[in-house]
Amino acid sequence: MCHKLDPIFFKNLAEKNHDEVCRRSLAEYDTDSNVYRIIALGNEYYVNPEAHEIKPSSSIKEEVSVDLGLLILIYLLEAKEISVSRKWVSEFNLKGGSMFFRGPHAFPVDEIAGRFGYDIEGFKETGISLGGEPLALGDAAFSFQVLPRVPAAAVLWYADDEFDASAKLLMDATIEQHLPLDVIFGMSLEVIGRIVDKTLWGK
Repeated sequence: MCHKLDPIFFKNLAEKNHDEVCRRSLAEYDTDSNVYRIIALGNEYYVNPEAHEIKPSSSIKEEVSVDLGLLILIYLLEAKEISVSRKWVSEFNLKGGSMFFRGPHAFPVDEIAGRFGYDIEGFKETGISLGGEPLALGDAAFSFQVLPRVPAAAVLWYADDEFDASAKLLMDATIEQHLPLDVIFGMSLEVIGRIVDKTLWGK
């Protein structure tokens, strides 16, 4: 459950037609409980707009962070009924991204490089254990389903005698149709956190 989200997001969601929300977001809606069910970051969450609640399934022992709660709510509110483009882009390719994703809003990809820069096999094992799909990018890469219409990809270049390790978090080019830049930044924190500490990811 997350208690720090602005109630206006729940209010706006409660006012929307649930069939339309589900069509756009590919979430599900239980008319008996008035609750949305959505898979995010490999876990199942239940969103109750009237009660202002977001809860993980009973099998998941985690607190819903503000970043994750906002990610889910804004996606339900703003997702478009469009297919993925299958074109990977960086945060700097998004409209306004080259200015926004700097300084305090920089993706913390150095955490991936620091954790796996000398352990490429560990990165591959982590990607597989998290349900990632291997990609032919960098020295190793995996795509992950963050939300039903929002995939992301983690790419790693391992360290050698000449270069330090580096990493990127890529997104499908359609992500800016679903999420604003600040929420995309919050998404990066959640995704990277789960890659560095895979115990946070759903099974």
